[in-house]
Amino acid sequence: MPRTTQAARVGALTYRDLWHTPDDGNRWEIIGGEVFVTPAPFVPHQQVVFNLASLLRAHARTHRLGQVLIAPVAVVLERPSGVQPDVMFVSRARRGIIQEKGIFGAPDLIVEVTSPSTAARDRGMKLDLYARVGVRCYWLVDPKRGTLRALRLEGDRYAVEAELGPRGRFVPSLFPRLTVRMRDVLNP
Repeated sequence: MPRTTQAARVGALTYRDLWHTPDDGNRWEIIGGEVFVTPAPFVPHQQVVFNLASLLRAHARTHRLGQVLIAPVAVVLERPSGVQPDVMFVSRARRGIIQEKGIFGAPDLIVEVTSPSTAARDRGMKLDLYARVGVRCYWLVDPKRGTLRALRLEGDRYAVEAELGPRGRFVPSLFPRLTVRMRDVLNP
């Protein structure tokens, strides 16, 4: 059975439908009016999420840069689309987009930790959506391959800021005083 299933389109769904999905341990997202359901992630996925979120949160708190959040939390990017990225960063200047029910607007950074069942959506429709709504930086982490692809919005498209392997490191444009080391991201 595939790890990700896509439900049939049921009328015109919007981000508001996210708050009416079952509390069943799955991640529910609505992109362009279509609903996508992803089962609970595996342990290596969650280890990467935790490591990266911890690294970013410590840096953001130390330098008073903004807030780091992790899924599940609704991110409403446009009327027909509400997603639940793995890790998000919202700068202090944009903190007003964080509300009780979720984030209403484009975070400064979205990180998706890919799996074989979500990689095509993360690299396709989500990449297009995030660029269209103005997410400044989008990182894709593949825990199986030990890679991180950091993208930065330039105009209305993403440009590659860094491509890292298991031993790579880089200083993100969004966090110029932080060095992201893949060994810190990948280690359990």
